[in-house]
Amino acid sequence: MAHLTRKKLQIITKPKRGESSLEENVGRTPVTNSSNKSTSKSTVWRVLAPFVRVTKKPKEFDDEQFSFYLKKKPEVLLRDLSTFMSDSVDLPSLFHETSDVLKKVTKSAWVSLYLVDTATNEIYQSANVLTRERHKVRWKIEDQSFVATYVAKNKEYVLVKDILLDIRFPNGVGYDDGTFPKSVLCIPIVTPSGDCFAVLEFVRTIDQKPYQENDLKICVMVSAWMGVAIHQNQERLALKRQQELNDYLLDLIKCYFEDHVIMEKLMSEVIKFAKITLGAERGSFFILDKDSDEMVAHLFDEDCDSDSSPSKKVRFSKDRGIAGLVAQTGITVNIKDAYKDSRFNKEIDQKTGFITRSILCMPVVGAKGVLGVVQVVNKKNGGCFSQADETLFKTFSLYCSLAMHYTDVHTQTVKQKHLNVINLRAVQLQQVPCIHDFTYFTEQPKVSMPVDFDSFSWYIPHTSEMALAPQYILYIITQLIDVRDIDFDTLYKFILTVRKLYRDIPYHNFEHAFNVCHCMYVILKRNLIRFTKLEVKALLTACICHDLDHVGLTNSFLPIIHHDLAVLYESSILENHHWQMTLRLLNQHAIYKNFNETTRRIFLKEIHKAIIATDLALYFECKSTLINIIKSKTFTWSNKAHRTSVKSVMMNACDLSGNCKPFLAAKKITDNLYREFYRQGDQEKEMGTCPLSVMDRDKEDQIPDDQIRFMNVVVIPCVDTLRIILPNTRDLYLGALMLRSTWQDIVDTKGKKIWRQDDSIVSTYM
Repeated sequence: MAHLTRKKLQIITKPKRGESSLEENVGRTPVTNSSNKSTSKSTVWRVLAPFVRVTKKPKEFDDEQFSFYLKKKPEVLLRDLSTFMSDSVDLPSLFHETSDVLKKVTKSAWVSLYLVDTATNEIYQSANVLTRERHKVRWKIEDQSFVATYVAKNKEYVLVKDILLDIRFPNGVGYDDGTFPKSVLCIPIVTPSGDCFAVLEFVRTIDQKPYQENDLKICVMVSAWMGVAIHQNQERLALKRQQELNDYLLDLIKCYFEDHVIMEKLMSEVIKFAKITLGAERGSFFILDKDSDEMVAHLFDEDCDSDSSPSKKVRFSKDRGIAGLVAQTGITVNIKDAYKDSRFNKEIDQKTGFITRSILCMPVVGAKGVLGVVQVVNKKNGGCFSQADETLFKTFSLYCSLAMHYTDVHTQTVKQKHLNVINLRAVQLQQVPCIHDFTYFTEQPKVSMPVDFDSFSWYIPHTSEMALAPQYILYIITQLIDVRDIDFDTLYKFILTVRKLYRDIPYHNFEHAFNVCHCMYVILKRNLIRFTKLEVKALLTACICHDLDHVGLTNSFLPIIHHDLAVLYESSILENHHWQMTLRLLNQHAIYKNFNETTRRIFLKEIHKAIIATDLALYFECKSTLINIIKSKTFTWSNKAHRTSVKSVMMNACDLSGNCKPFLAAKKITDNLYREFYRQGDQEKEMGTCPLSVMDRDKEDQIPDDQIRFMNVVVIPCVDTLRIILPNTRDLYLGALMLRSTWQDIVDTKGKKIWRQDDSIVSTYM
């Protein structure tokens, strides 16, 4: 066995203490033939030269070559061994070259080289000159009557003093040059992985003395190094092939991802490269037809160019043939002789006119099972597919699986994209304002405005008056923006569409959007000189649209329930959704005239920043930044970053302006907010979690305390910061202080008896 050879080699190469090394023993051990005295350590290493140097063609040995080997020093040969790299090595030529050297070193009468054919489990004698296949003499390895077959099977050396007297080998040696063989030294060339590539058989005739231990040592050492060198070269070549394969497939995948390629074209490229890499004559790719019991085989011919489609497509039952078997079992099949295997379906050859000899067939497995089968047939040069070929083919199978999966995903994505377009068109039809509302709006765009409309404390007194909100918004826009810049028909549709896109929920509805827009109107009207016309347009538009299509839930709750919006956006989930809805709406309604591409881009950017700023998670950082600027007395309106911070605080102040109204209006707004919060709190309870007090309807008595905390932490610092930058917004700050005082009075009187006017009225029903 291979381990026996290595074990013997270790014994030989590791002398005991006090003994000389192998090379020295080879030179010093006395033998019958005096010429062996000239054998030095250079002689041992000289036979390694063919395995450590690139040898691509057979060479004839001559005395000059022997002298060349003998002149080389061991350290030079070791350096050559460490740099052993070649693209291809002609092993038979190297074996012959080495055997001829060893023949002279061991003073053999002749040497025979037997190569191992793993496909047929035979050995055949290799000649120095190439002969035709039919001229090769073969022996079954199972036949142990020959020395060479015995060594090939057991993978261990044999030293026979007299072959004529050894009953183990009645047939003796495989080759006889006409003389009488006597002593035989037979050595296997085995790799560290246990693969036997060849057998070297050295023979001495009856007129020569038998082989000695020194001869055995030299041959065993050389054969061991030959096996190591072959194994190293095989591993390196396999690694190189794997690297080339990975580089090619990665380039192919890059091309595929940069621009979608038809799957058949991609598979054609993969199969063609598989044929080249594995040395196969033909490659096939089988796709399972889910709608029938058939498989579709795409056959790629050798001369098929990369831009053409597969040359042939053959349909057959998936219950027959090697591919069908692999598709059903999901197990790789490697057949050395197809026509001797009962699993092979000969109908394929009959349909295609192709003769199949060897087959390597592997499943293409996806997340949902077998998707298809890849297959290569007929290893070139008459061999069969090896274990290394299977390992490489697994890579092809994996890339085929990825390609099929990506194609399926791409197909589904394209279908979904078109479906989304259809659904979007249907939604857009529903977004079109009612013709009656549009007619009423266009016929009566102007209404009588409330007296205190320009004050921060104003709020729509009755819900019925919300019907006039579109006219109020139109009034706000025309008061701050030059009417010559407005496309009024488009503006009417835009305002009515915005109203329709707000959901019917308690707080984040069109009424809230209008209140935010009204507060921004009052701020801008008092500070119009501070802002550009484009900023005014953007801020008003952002206020109207800042909560478009709000779902009535908080940003933190959406990921918990795996809401679709939480998948689309990583942060500021609702704000990003509001912006996308606004952008889609503005793309349909060009409400302002004479916007060139640059102006429109700036306009949209301003709206985007303003809407995203309404996320309270971002508010605290923005407020802190602005406060630090104010404290450092470096604030200036000419600084873009400073202006952006001010506009962000303005958006938050307007969004929170309901907490700056008189108590009755603020109480109505707060009740609506808590109704919406309680809906989310009920969902959290159903999920088994404990909601915050502001979302727990069982803690309704804590509303005044919660409101005071909220105003102290969020509302008052916001409007106070705005008051410092824009002093004429002081009314917002005072309104917030007054409301907090009212909530504090409610907390202070909790549990105390107080007189109420309603208590003195005697009900008629009592």
